[in-house]
Amino acid sequence: MDFYPTIWNVIHDGSIIAVRGTVPGTVQLDISIDYLRERFPDAGKTIQITLTGCTRFAYRDFEESEFTTDFPAIAAFEPEVLSGELRDGLCVLDCAGGVLEVRATDGSLALDSGRAITLQELIDVADAYWTEWSERAKKARQT
Repeated sequence: MDFYPTIWNVIHDGSIIAVRGTVPGTVQLDISIDYLRERFPDAGKTIQITLTGCTRFAYRDFEESEFTTDFPAIAAFEPEVLSGELRDGLCVLDCAGGVLEVRATDGSLALDSGRAITLQELIDVADAYWTEWSERAKKARQT
């Protein structure tokens, strides 16, 4: 599935601030990632990820010994996604304060304005941001 782990690596530095839905079933996440979200002209503050066919969504904070599947508890940690990789059909996300495990058959993206976006659209926005960031950093080193 192209959605994994690409989406998680694109939203690097994004924080999961809300989780809704059911496992097994559909899970919707609100991702706070200002530097990407503000590049879309639509009003709003978050990017939404909808996971379909979700059979695993569990988070373990580094200070905890067990994974939790309680959505409000996961959202309270506001896991900041650093990277994701596929391990035996399970997408394992390294987060700033813990580990998130996700297994789903598919997914989709939208802005909190309600407009659906494609993964490629989000990748293009992220690539443009990082290109500009690199150019600014290069100029700053030269001065």
